[in-house]
Amino acid sequence: MKEFLSSLKARNLLTVVSDKVSPDFQISTVLTKFQEHAFLFENVSGFSFGVAGNLLATRENVELGLGIEKGTLLESLEAALKHPIPKGHVANFRHSDWAFSGEPDLSKLPVLKHFDNEAGRYLTAGIVAAKFPGTNSENLSFHRMLVLSKNKVTARIVPRHLNQIAKETGGKVPLSLIIGPPPQVFVAASLQLQYGLSEYDIANSLSGGKLELVSSELTGISVPVDSEIVLEGFIDFHDLTDEGPFVDLTGTYDDVRKQPIITFERMHYSSDAVYQAVVASTREHSMFMGLPQELKIRDVLSKAIPKIRGINLTPAGSGYFHCVVSIDKLSDGDGKTAIVNCFAASHPLKLVIAVDSDIDPFDLTAVEWALSTRFQSATGLLQINGARGSSLDPSSAKSGVTSKIGLDATLPVNQDRKKFERAKITETPEEQAVLDSIQRALYSTGMK
Repeated sequence: MKEFLSSLKARNLLTVVSDKVSPDFQISTVLTKFQEHAFLFENVSGFSFGVAGNLLATRENVELGLGIEKGTLLESLEAALKHPIPKGHVANFRHSDWAFSGEPDLSKLPVLKHFDNEAGRYLTAGIVAAKFPGTNSENLSFHRMLVLSKNKVTARIVPRHLNQIAKETGGKVPLSLIIGPPPQVFVAASLQLQYGLSEYDIANSLSGGKLELVSSELTGISVPVDSEIVLEGFIDFHDLTDEGPFVDLTGTYDDVRKQPIITFERMHYSSDAVYQAVVASTREHSMFMGLPQELKIRDVLSKAIPKIRGINLTPAGSGYFHCVVSIDKLSDGDGKTAIVNCFAASHPLKLVIAVDSDIDPFDLTAVEWALSTRFQSATGLLQINGARGSSLDPSSAKSGVTSKIGLDATLPVNQDRKKFERAKITETPEEQAVLDSIQRALYSTGMK
């Protein structure tokens, strides 16, 4: 992760805070107020670790972390998914590779208190690595973790792969928890792969086959060499305790549930280790909840619509519930076809807006303008009731059943589009120079 921090800093994309800050609400306040800005807090009260947050909150930062060209994120992820590279040599564990390697003590880590009324300190950016039964291949997954003691946490486990691994192994699963890995591993761990496929293979593809792994000391589970912090232990699905309340994706409090306890037996951290945090409901959180859905939508939609300009899972929709899709229409049914296919591809979606290709789906002012000038509810409104949604939606009473609406703001194919085009002023180089000068003056006076 340190190489990524250096890259961000070199491009003025990292704000380094040297003033003393508290892990109790102060850091989360900053990260919440400035959600698109990456931060490194060097001086955390009571701790020797720095804290990094919002590192991957923007597409620009993610693309930088992956070492890919701007605007190629989805294409790069699709390529990695189609052409995974199995992990290669895994080095043996060596104590000398770590500044500390010994008994776990979570009180040494600047685990944040994020929001009022949460149950306590939460690890939020840790990646659980656990082996698929009978293989040497690891599953990677994110789970929020409430700190219970120096060596115990309780983790929110949704019924996906780690849950399945536990069922196949009797309920007690060895694991390693990775904090502060290389960006390729962080991004890969956020994706939704089929059971049995390792996120390491995707991360290795994103790394050009150069992902370096080391075998954990106790469990033999592979972890990235460049990880900041690694904890080893096991999760026991028969040992449950209360988890929550915790603020989730929507910025509302999730339910308190009985969840399994993880017991750590070893802890390792690098020289000058930095603790990575993700604050729930921020842009970074929605980025990694939305990416897997965006890939699914893109895959399904590309088979139904000849040309897609762009797909935007909107920030205000938590990157999860609202989608704007911009298309080139060849027939008058394409707008509604796009809407239906978006819902089919991504079950959490509650709202899909279809617009023409002259509307930038990431410009929400332009999207609203298209609704105001091109949408008619009598012909463009679709409503679906009692459909599968997401339990993260508080309006569904956490039932996972919801109502959905689609707004088709595309024009008929044979419509005279000149009547619906926005007026423009052609800018000459001289006019652009004046505009640039005014813009610099506004920035210098604090007006943006």
